[in-house]
Amino acid sequence: MFMAIFKISLKDIWRTVSSIKLWQFGLLFIVYLLVSFSLIISRKYLLYSLSHPSKFKNLLLIQFSSRAAHYSTPAKLGFPFTVYLLKRLENIPYATGTVMILIELAVNIGICGLIAFFGSYFYLSEKINTILPLLSLLVIGVLTLYVAIHVLMRIAGNSRLSQVVKNVHESFQHLDKRNSLLYILMVAFIQALSSINLLLLASFFSAELSLWQAVIAQSAAFFLGALSMVPMGLGVREASVLFFLYQVGIPKEVGLSIVTIQRLISTGLNFALGIIFGAVIGVKNITLDSSWGKDHSESNGTHRTV
Repeated sequence: MFMAIFKISLKDIWRTVSSIKLWQFGLLFIVYLLVSFSLIISRKYLLYSLSHPSKFKNLLLIQFSSRAAHYSTPAKLGFPFTVYLLKRLENIPYATGTVMILIELAVNIGICGLIAFFGSYFYLSEKINTILPLLSLLVIGVLTLYVAIHVLMRIAGNSRLSQVVKNVHESFQHLDKRNSLLYILMVAFIQALSSINLLLLASFFSAELSLWQAVIAQSAAFFLGALSMVPMGLGVREASVLFFLYQVGIPKEVGLSIVTIQRLISTGLNFALGIIFGAVIGVKNITLDSSWGKDHSESNGTHRTV
């Protein structure tokens, strides 16, 4: 679709993409791993702040296997799958796992939204005049969410849904201001780190892009992709990055090559590694279940002998 809009042929895209050398792909992969490990560390800290310490090894398995669920289905199944695996591997209550996901989403969307808003105002205020409507939409969305939660809690009463809401609220209370601030700083650092891939791709294609511009483009793409509710933000994130790169003077064919490689990394690599780590979890669970069954049988045999 973007090729048709920009009137760029597949040959032009292939010529640009094929100019990337093997060591450059290796460098992009290293940055991808650094971002992934940083996300796992931030999740480990968040769970610790919620009074549920966890093992890095299990969080590593959960991180990548849940991404396979994210990128192989049209819905965001990675979120409930993560909560389930936290309970399965770390015995973390469902309420705490749900709170962890909610905090991750709120902090990531909030930080990316702020960066996108102020960054777009700084770079694009003279070219587009949509900052005020965007801010109004954001405020309306937050107020609507607050009212919806308040109404939902009143309707729920003493039902099972109300109990779930109470459990989630109790889990939130374990997170104090100091831990919250430190976690927000960790997420901001990860957002800057994840923008290095965009910065590297631009430099590989001899395009001028600063780190701050890369952070703004990545943040805007994530924020708009999350608001769109489109699975994987497919098309929305690419359009956002393309629009920003074009506004800062990067040629259309280079921008399209950049978002193509980014999508291959974010979707293809995440899916492939997710399948591998998901298989590891499957084998691990089979082993655990077999061991439990053996111990259970031995205990029954001992009981019969006695």
